[in-house]
Amino acid sequence: MIRKVLIVVGTSGVVYAQQPAPMPPELKAEIDRKLEWVKEVESQDFDFWRRYANMPDSSAFRQAQQWYNPMALVDGGLAPFLPVAAAGEAATIDSKAIEAASNYAFERETQAFYVYHRGKVRYQRFMDGYTATSAISSHSWVKTLHGMVAGFALKDGTIKSLDDPIENWITEWKGDSRGRITVRQVLHNTTGLEEPDLGDPNPATSLGIQLVEGTDMDRVVLAHKLAYAPGTTFAHNNVNTQLMGMILRRATGKPFDKYLSEKLWAPIGAQRGALRRDRNYGGNIVTYCCFLSAPADWLRIGHLLMKDGVMPDGTRLLPEGWVAEMKKGSSVNPNYGLHIWVDAKFEKFRKYSPSLPDLFANTHSEPFAVDDMFYLDGGGKVRVWISPKLDLIVFRMGFPPPRGKDFDEAFMPNTIIRGIKN
Repeated sequence: MIRKVLIVVGTSGVVYAQQPAPMPPELKAEIDRKLEWVKEVESQDFDFWRRYANMPDSSAFRQAQQWYNPMALVDGGLAPFLPVAAAGEAATIDSKAIEAASNYAFERETQAFYVYHRGKVRYQRFMDGYTATSAISSHSWVKTLHGMVAGFALKDGTIKSLDDPIENWITEWKGDSRGRITVRQVLHNTTGLEEPDLGDPNPATSLGIQLVEGTDMDRVVLAHKLAYAPGTTFAHNNVNTQLMGMILRRATGKPFDKYLSEKLWAPIGAQRGALRRDRNYGGNIVTYCCFLSAPADWLRIGHLLMKDGVMPDGTRLLPEGWVAEMKKGSSVNPNYGLHIWVDAKFEKFRKYSPSLPDLFANTHSEPFAVDDMFYLDGGGKVRVWISPKLDLIVFRMGFPPPRGKDFDEAFMPNTIIRGIKN
């Protein structure tokens, strides 16, 4: 038995050996009880409690990279980037318009800002410490990748039709009303599945917290009940995207990270990215959010969508007509296609869910200044605005604007559009 002795050096240099005072029995008993609780919690679901204890402020969207662990790497291809306009080359957009849009962006904590126009990157600017290749969370931009790779699954025949019931793959719901949800309704965010409450104080039972921090995504998805009849209401609900990732995994026989890499991420020449796993390195992929990836590679995605799925070298990647299919909205929300936002009808306050008040909606001071705009939308006001008609992409990746700074969804793209030279 080892006994600890405290050595104290007195002011005269004499060394004294002091035995620590014994711990009061009631304090020792309390510590023992707490240690037993910690051991029990850790033995039940250590990864969940670790994540919950370190959960970032959801309003700040500033997750430390260790929060994403464990991760699955999504291999890329490292092809040449899009052409960049040379210094001194004739401008296609007035410099004052670019300056105004850029200043607006960087007053709002932007990490990366791009303007692509008429075949070239015309402007790029980064927050200090960030570059075109920095690994940054894309938040809900990754949702749009589900809509893109679903096109490959249809082309390959692993999914026969967007209107097939999901019980074909989610067999746990066979014979259940949830099983009659269609693939199209999953991608349109019109499943009617309940929206979990992130404010539930009990993290062990809250579906919302489990979807963010949990260690069994399949179980969490399957626990969701119907709140509305499928196809009758829209909600930008994370569980729908996680459900789509689950469908793709079961339909193709490949984990989402591998399928994404094989079909899209490597062919476009992107650098390696990383998706979260729900638990250890054999766990499922968290597909609905937070793909750590480079700003430059999201500009590639925007360009691919703008060019109807054709890459800069002329190679068709996405199935012909698939981008047009993605841009078709639903009857309950014409402004949302297959996991991508479109501009079919002007909304001053664009909501993620009808239950949200206007205070939490995205504000548009005016309609977009071109009639074919569509865009990627992610938490923290990350946006990729795309106009095929103008051969234009306006791109903002960053943190939420600081307190006191509004975010007008129309300002940056419209300022750039009005600055285009004939």
